[in-house]
Amino acid sequence: MISLQNMKYMIEISRHQSISAAAKSLYISQSTLSTAIKEVEISLGIQLFKRNSRGVELTYEGQDYLNHAKDIVEQAEYLERRYHHQKSLPMRFSVSTQRLPFSTMSFIKIIDEIGLDRYDIAIRECPTHEVIHDVATRRSEIGVMCINDHYLHTMQKLLDTSNLSFHILGKIKSYVFLRKLHPLGKKESLTINDLKAYPFVTYDQGDDNLLHFSEEILFNEILDKNIHVIDRCTKIALVRGTDCFSIGPDLTNSDGDKMHSKLNEIQAIEFSDSNQILHAGYIMRSEHTLSDVCRCYIKTLEEKINDMGKSNTQ
Repeated sequence: MISLQNMKYMIEISRHQSISAAAKSLYISQSTLSTAIKEVEISLGIQLFKRNSRGVELTYEGQDYLNHAKDIVEQAEYLERRYHHQKSLPMRFSVSTQRLPFSTMSFIKIIDEIGLDRYDIAIRECPTHEVIHDVATRRSEIGVMCINDHYLHTMQKLLDTSNLSFHILGKIKSYVFLRKLHPLGKKESLTINDLKAYPFVTYDQGDDNLLHFSEEILFNEILDKNIHVIDRCTKIALVRGTDCFSIGPDLTNSDGDKMHSKLNEIQAIEFSDSNQILHAGYIMRSEHTLSDVCRCYIKTLEEKINDMGKSNTQ
């Protein structure tokens, strides 16, 4: 096994083209460097340097070795800098979330409220199974989820197997989301019969496309036109630019359309065919003690969830 230290020695010898000059630069003896050269050459079965009148020069194999060694040393030094830097940061926080705009809006508010010059925080918007995996493997401190009332018990049993717990912050209704220029855009409420003629955009949950993994409401009606998407941005683009519709708790979020005032705004219309309730909250590891920034995030999240009813009808 070639040590990182020996790689650094070989790089320094090559830089100075002299064992004595390299030893002086490294504050070690020439014999230490000579021993290091022998160790590497024996380990690889090649000759790294050949002597000349001015000192040493790399062989063809030595140059090839050095190119790879430089990459490895640079990567190792980057890792050291990265993790020494992170340890010195006053705040670190990560949250994973289903594709829910109110969780992102809460994250934005936390950034505004942190008041620190240095921090390392992250938000991951992903399918349900990834949210669960991220929290279970400590990649994220919490995971924000909406769980259909019909599958709440099933999901809680699943979370128990990973030593996770679900904490409900509120109950929210679902709405039909479509653009204002949609043929149904002026209706006050919509039924599934109204929507049958139009494409339905829904989230794909990947390999775990199970009913209880959905952050959207469920209905038994089989639709003729279905579009499955992975990310929220694509869903918004489809609803905004076509006669597609989406059903869920939140898509544009409160005043999100102000950012797109020159485009086809998306509006929320009551979905009268469903009385399904979605439980909005977060999952965490059962034994975990929440950080201060996480508690602040949860408080902001709860406020956003409580405002959902008002914002979606504006």
